[in-house]
Amino acid sequence: MFVKPAAMVGGGVFERERSEPFMMPLHKHDHMSEMYFVEKGEGEFGIDGRTYRAVPGTLMFYQRGVWHEELSTVHPFTGMYIGFRGLELRGLPPCHFVAPEQPPVFQLGEQAASFASRFRRCIAEFDSGEPEARTVASHLLGALLGRLARTVHYRDAEGPAAKPSQMAVMNARRYIEENYAEQITLAKLSRAAYVNEYYLAHLFKQELGVSPIQFLKMYRIEVAKRLLSTSGVSNREISEQVGYQSETTFQNTFKKMTGMTPGEYRRSRLER
Repeated sequence: MFVKPAAMVGGGVFERERSEPFMMPLHKHDHMSEMYFVEKGEGEFGIDGRTYRAVPGTLMFYQRGVWHEELSTVHPFTGMYIGFRGLELRGLPPCHFVAPEQPPVFQLGEQAASFASRFRRCIAEFDSGEPEARTVASHLLGALLGRLARTVHYRDAEGPAAKPSQMAVMNARRYIEENYAEQITLAKLSRAAYVNEYYLAHLFKQELGVSPIQFLKMYRIEVAKRLLSTSGVSNREISEQVGYQSETTFQNTFKKMTGMTPGEYRRSRLER
């Protein structure tokens, strides 16, 4: 996977309060790439025309030549970055950790605390002023990227690691499953999945065989079927609970997808 290691060229830690938010206007770097890690607080980060919401444990890559901007929104906020160049991974453009069409945002979950510690070690060594500090910092960065590659590009000891494309679909599915009662659009789903709308639609078709909006309809109907089978809630109330503003639209969609009206489905369950 690694053809040429990265050379660290800079790094820093930003700690901000509400009175002085962290903000960087739109910019890009043609000579290097960066990765940015949110340790505390939240922020909105624009990367290549898309806006991403970052929470503690979010790692983002600003790959070489990509426009990006940053703003902390929940404080206290702590973020840190590392700039690097020279990285070459097999099959990817120079100075890229993930393919250009893949989401540059990752949620590290349980790995976040360990990753933050390693991230800080790289920065501290780089800024130490000790002999060969940049060489040592670059080696530490190599170890950090290697461990990250296990999660992103390889299988780990517990089984297959989720690929970025699979993570995008998982994030969108989770958003649907937790917010199906809301008015969900493809644009909202793409923001939740950290990919653009066209790519998300392509990934859903590839992974699940249906579009994101079709999956949303299917999930809403599954919830409605559960409510029809286990409660005495009216069709109108159920239609509202599963995200339909029109009871007629709900009934038509339900019949199209199940072959029965909601009332017929409820009666069929009661007869069992």
